[in-house]
Amino acid sequence: MAHNTQQAASSNFIGQKLKLEMKKRGISSAELSKRSDVKTSFIYDVISGKSTNPSTVKLARVAESLDIDLNFLVGNNEADAHEKRYHGKDYIAVPRIDIDTLSGKEKITSVYEEAEYYYFRKSWIENHLKTQPENLRMLYISGDSMEPTLLHNDIVLVDTSKKTPSPPGVFVLFDGLGLSGKRLEYVSSQKTLRIMSDNSQYSSYERSVDDTIIVGRIVWFAREM
Repeated sequence: MAHNTQQAASSNFIGQKLKLEMKKRGISSAELSKRSDVKTSFIYDVISGKSTNPSTVKLARVAESLDIDLNFLVGNNEADAHEKRYHGKDYIAVPRIDIDTLSGKEKITSVYEEAEYYYFRKSWIENHLKTQPENLRMLYISGDSMEPTLLHNDIVLVDTSKKTPSPPGVFVLFDGLGLSGKRLEYVSSQKTLRIMSDNSQYSSYERSVDDTIIVGRIVWFAREM
């Protein structure tokens, strides 16, 4: 019985990872089955955990279609062991937003799952930051425009559920070229946003709300000593 339970847990872990990799690439079960030459029911069974001992040969074809290593998919690497170990201690993986992968508004959502992960305690996120873990993304601050509040290479946590600068605060916005931390204030009389830098060498400016892509409010930061 214990062996069967272990097999089911392993299969479910594979299914969760497969589902995440498909989501990253925007691939449906039907499309993946076509690319990897396996039945759609095989994909469904793996994702749902119904298949407790999926064919390694078929999984290899699926992994190849997704351009990932089979060992990664089945969990035979240090990263997976690391993830399992932290998950059991109430830790949550928060993905880092990668500036280099951003090229337009349509990329803002999909980029969230593209980069490396950092681990934070779930209870701290919920009780101290007063938000849900899935709302958070991590970012390295680039440049000196927010000095002395935020310095170059500071690590910030961004709450993506908070995109409205009311009350005013420090947010991450996408300016068409990359991400930057700025102090935002809503000017209701003109229906615009006043975008400000804490560094006095940078001038403030206003922009239409519709023309501003706000990723979220900065709720925490850390820096090296």
